[in-house]
Amino acid sequence: MNDQGQAIPHRIFYSSWDFQQALSAITFVLEECDFDAKYSRVQLRKFRCFETTAIVSFSRPFKVGRGRKALDLTAIGFEFSEDEERLKSKVLWLRDKIVSHSDEEEMEYRSSSFEAFDDSGIRMPVVTFRESLYLERAEYRAFESLLRRLLYAIAQYKFDFAQANPDLFEQLKLSTDQD
Repeated sequence: MNDQGQAIPHRIFYSSWDFQQALSAITFVLEECDFDAKYSRVQLRKFRCFETTAIVSFSRPFKVGRGRKALDLTAIGFEFSEDEERLKSKVLWLRDKIVSHSDEEEMEYRSSSFEAFDDSGIRMPVVTFRESLYLERAEYRAFESLLRRLLYAIAQYKFDFAQANPDLFEQLKLSTDQD
C-alpha cells in the first residue's frame, strides 16, 4: 500500500487482459461466422475454440480460487443492466457446467457402432458430439457490447489510478515461483 492506503489493483488490471482476450475471440467469431451458413465439423470446431476462449476469459475475473479474489465491479464504477446480468449468468453457467468442467449432466453426444465388414463381426465405434455454438448471433453482439463497456470502465479506472498514484502505477508484476 502507498501512503494513502491505496493497494495495487492487480485483479482489475489483469481483468482488462482477460476481457481483451474475450473480446478478440468474439470478434473472430463475428468476422468469420455466418450464423445462417452450414459448416464442416472442423470449421465449427474453430468457431467453438473461439467461443470457448471468450467464455473462459470473460469468466476468469468473476471466479474465486487459488488465493485470488473476484473482480469488484464497484471499484470501477460498473453495473450490469438486467440483460447484461442475464448474459453474464449464462456465460458463467456455460463455463462452469460445459466449457471448463464437462459436467456429466450437460454432456451431449451420440454413440453408435457399425459392422465394418460383412463377414468379420468387428464393430466400429462412432461418437458424434454437438458441434454448434452455445451462443446465438444476438448474444454475441450483446457480449461484444458488454465487453466494450467493461473495458472502457477499467480503462477509465486505470487512468484515474495513474493520475492519483503515479509512483505506485509504475511497476513490473511478475509471477511468483511455483517451485
